[in-house]
Amino acid sequence: MKPFDEITIVYEDDDILAVNKPAGVVVNRAQSVKGETLQDWLEQHVDTIAKIVNENKYPEKWEDFIPEDFDYQYGSPEDTFLQRSGIAHRLDKETSGVMLVAKHPGSLIELLRQFREREVQKQYICLVHGKFAMTKGEISVPLGRRSGNRKLFGVVADGRPALTLYEVQEYYPNFDLDRLLKETGEKGKRFSLYNGFSLVKCWPKTGRTHQIRVHMTHLSHPIVGDKSYVGKKRSKMDVLWCKRQFLHAQNIEFAHPKTKENMSLTAELSKDLQQVLEYMKS
Repeated sequence: MKPFDEITIVYEDDDILAVNKPAGVVVNRAQSVKGETLQDWLEQHVDTIAKIVNENKYPEKWEDFIPEDFDYQYGSPEDTFLQRSGIAHRLDKETSGVMLVAKHPGSLIELLRQFREREVQKQYICLVHGKFAMTKGEISVPLGRRSGNRKLFGVVADGRPALTLYEVQEYYPNFDLDRLLKETGEKGKRFSLYNGFSLVKCWPKTGRTHQIRVHMTHLSHPIVGDKSYVGKKRSKMDVLWCKRQFLHAQNIEFAHPKTKENMSLTAELSKDLQQVLEYMKS
């Protein structure tokens, strides 16, 4: 099954849409991106978005959402919507979970305002290496691009402020490495870096690229299956039982752009990550 076949709708009304994005799906179109993106999928499968993008047909009264003091300096609401196809935020390609999408420019402008003002609360769940000394805390260190590899991020003195709250949900101390090596046919006496695993909930209070992944690595608890930050040795072992990074956007809280009602939407943990947890417990 292709990743796009696994996209499911978490919530939908006349103004917004929430989807559970599978791992392996790139969110936005870009020159560096080959193949179909979530943006393409929305334009093909969501009627309201398709009519705006392809036929220039907007729903009635969408302008009522736009504040009187809207700044047109960076483009009109219509231009902003067409650039994004309604997408209000992003997730990394290999991160699954809930994503908010606006169905017209009015709701998009309001959702973008909430993200900009940090009124949106996001909760992630991840499986990381090791046991935490403190099962609850916060990570507040600045993040920026690495000088040696501009595609990756790290803790840098002149980086942008970044804050993540975390809480350990469960600790798995008894990973059966011998069973894994036997099942996969791998050879060798490995692995000193496998010292238990922790299931952790995270609440990023800022929206930096790779924030949770880098913050967990900074604490010496890299995310299982994260090829970019877990290290070569761990990566070779992780992929034997966890095919992609164990990071899932589980819940998002925000105010509905029309009704102002507080919304809380949850995306179920994907089947592949459920199987990883079952393997840990078996």
